[in-house]
Amino acid sequence: MALTSFLMLSGSGAEAAQTGSVADLLLKDEVDRAESLLDQQPRGAESTAFRGEIEFRRGDFTRAESLYREALDMDPKTARAHFGLGKLALTRLKAREAASHLKRAIELAPDVGLFHLYAAEAFAVEKNFGAQKTELQEYLKLSSADDPDRLSEAKSALEMIDALGGKDIGATHAPPIPEPIPFQTSLNLIFVQLTIDGKGPFKFVVDTGATQIVLSEKLAESLKLKPITTTIMHGVGGGGRVESKLYGLKELAIGGVRITNVPAGTFNDPLVTQLADGILGTAALSDFVITINYPARLIELAAKKPPASLASESIPARYFSNLLLVPIEVNGRFKGNFVVDTGAVATVLSHSMAARLGVTEHTPGAKVDMSVAGVGGMEGLVLRLESVTLKTARNTEEFDQVVSIDLKQISRMIGTEVSGVIGYDFLEAYKVILDYYGAEVRLVK
Repeated sequence: MALTSFLMLSGSGAEAAQTGSVADLLLKDEVDRAESLLDQQPRGAESTAFRGEIEFRRGDFTRAESLYREALDMDPKTARAHFGLGKLALTRLKAREAASHLKRAIELAPDVGLFHLYAAEAFAVEKNFGAQKTELQEYLKLSSADDPDRLSEAKSALEMIDALGGKDIGATHAPPIPEPIPFQTSLNLIFVQLTIDGKGPFKFVVDTGATQIVLSEKLAESLKLKPITTTIMHGVGGGGRVESKLYGLKELAIGGVRITNVPAGTFNDPLVTQLADGILGTAALSDFVITINYPARLIELAAKKPPASLASESIPARYFSNLLLVPIEVNGRFKGNFVVDTGAVATVLSHSMAARLGVTEHTPGAKVDMSVAGVGGMEGLVLRLESVTLKTARNTEEFDQVVSIDLKQISRMIGTEVSGVIGYDFLEAYKVILDYYGAEVRLVK
């Protein structure tokens, strides 16, 4: 069964309830000030685990894990450290390990609602929808004063589980080796044809940066779909926060693959509606290793990754709410985690990464009046940076210029720093191989 995350998870709520002012600073994303305050406090198991949370927020997952384990060495009953290790395991889609740590955190601190919310996500990855439902109910019971968006998402997830029958959400039906799926490109986006409930074909954008499958409201109306609930959805770029109706599709078919009992949201962006009938988040195909073969204009699905070759590079990825993040070095100086986003028409940096490179809104000539976005949309300040080099361990892409946009909202919603988005202009020369359950992105040039 494909990945069907309903939630955008962050780590702020529980800290505010448990640790006072340090957590309040993190709730406002003031990580540096929170760290300074911790520097004034005695070092113990709880504060060490909290430092792990700071490193997790900054995207240094290796350092975060080291601190969480150090906290457990000090005191094996540090609930926050188990919570942190559970979150880390979830980013690698190690659902059993995640559930084990999160259950231990709940045993040690049963009244912390956020622990139950993350446990629900771990059970969702395991396809244990009964346990997911129980943990979501416990979260809602304990966290009535939590972030309104997160509460809305949890309530919507419960309604979707009930409406879709739970046990077979996102079930995949396909031959062992499906036929390659052709795609077309236009305006730096990828488009495929698919059918919904036997009707179509419809034109969908293939978007690795989409957290869900979404339909245009026009298409939902034409299919006479009845909404099950509503939720908050988030695009990767800037101001992509919108309220969306959620539907249950009986069947979505693409190529020789059928996916049944599929949750789907809606959008009404007039620009996107002119381009496509909907957006296909690639996590819907995560039962397969997915190759987006840009040079051949094909999507290839396989049960296993193809053998590594001299031309291929394997990059460890982190999974956050159906998004894949990979480490990228910028201008040979700074490292950050970038969303792999086939729905982004161009590669962008976050404002925080731009500032590390010395470019802010006060830099002469940096501000530009333009729209830059993935399918999720974007608003706000746009900055221009000249001569940017992005490098993985084996591949380098050079850009005469890139733009910087505000990615604070998506960083806050998934609970870790997003330093940028690698889009079409980076990816177009590669076969891009996505292995969700293996937590790996492979580039073949």
